[in-house]
Amino acid sequence: MLKVLFGVVSYSGVITWEEIQSGHIDSRRRPVHLAVYLGYLAQLKLSGKSPETAVLENIFKLSNQRALECSDGHCMLESQLVLNSFPYWLEDDVMHLLLFISGKDWQEEYLREESKRLLKKNLGELLSRYSLEWYIHVNPPHKRTVAGLAHAHIFIRSVNSKEIADQVEQILQSGK
Repeated sequence: MLKVLFGVVSYSGVITWEEIQSGHIDSRRRPVHLAVYLGYLAQLKLSGKSPETAVLENIFKLSNQRALECSDGHCMLESQLVLNSFPYWLEDDVMHLLLFISGKDWQEEYLREESKRLLKKNLGELLSRYSLEWYIHVNPPHKRTVAGLAHAHIFIRSVNSKEIADQVEQILQSGK
């Protein structure tokens, strides 16, 4: 019993930048955010909607019909860089973004290059002005809740003010 409790305690809490850079990220969320995330997944399941269809509707802005057609991963759509609606439990100066592509190409090198391309295109000025660091992570197959659409997790560090965070959010929401 103590071993189990110790294991839970040793893996709970904030994910540090060092843990992110190690590439062995335990995708944990704050308890309140985890409850919201699990509730969202349960709601999707009850509605009969897959996580892939939800991403295609909410992030790629497709109609329900078009999202259903594209949920097999065979539609060619422009990659999307967005804030994670259900971020991991991160240090205060780290933001959690996601890069989604519309296909099932889980090749890490491709996802990393596409992430870098969109980071530079959309946030390049902010990244250099504020000396922001970033790390790109692709979950292993057993940790993918949206397995039908390849995506990468992008963590941006040194977002140490609300002003910087607001600028990142504004740029991503405007689609620039």
